[in-house]
Amino acid sequence: MEAFRRFDPHAFLQSEPTLAALAGLAGVPVHNENEKNEPTIDNEIETSGPTPAKVAKLAKADEADEGCPRLWAAACAGLNPARPPGDVPRRRWEAFLADCNIFLDLDWAEKAVSLGWGAYDLFGCDRTRPFARIDKAGFLWLLNGAKLIALTEETATVETRTGARQTWRRKPSEPGRVLAWELTDDRQ
Repeated sequence: MEAFRRFDPHAFLQSEPTLAALAGLAGVPVHNENEKNEPTIDNEIETSGPTPAKVAKLAKADEADEGCPRLWAAACAGLNPARPPGDVPRRRWEAFLADCNIFLDLDWAEKAVSLGWGAYDLFGCDRTRPFARIDKAGFLWLLNGAKLIALTEETATVETRTGARQTWRRKPSEPGRVLAWELTDDRQ
């Protein structure tokens, strides 16, 4: 049986000194020059620790997040397994987060980026019905504990718990999709 290390999101965030380091990796500008003298991204980063909202804000600041596994890892690390968004059942949310952690931990993210997969291909979902709208679900929403065994530019092959193999085809990005860490929980 193949051994693998588990992704520890808290250890990851502690190993990163600031979000500026993550933003620098993605080429996200960290200066926000505006006439209203509003706080800049630099000021926000220096005065507080990483939060999913700030990671999402940095990710939106530049389309380069489409290919930045470190930003993806930081954003996923900020998601709360006890607070599933929208229509997502708690067990399914926990399974999604576990699948994301394994995907990021086993370096599949780097391979996906090199093959042209982006954040929406992997983590994308419908804003209001992320669980029910599987037609808008990114690949990681569909794993549900299956083991990724092969990845190409257009397909992902998984092995289910029963040993069956399934191939998923990558589909073009659709309007109305958001990333998992951009979902808001109205119950807060």
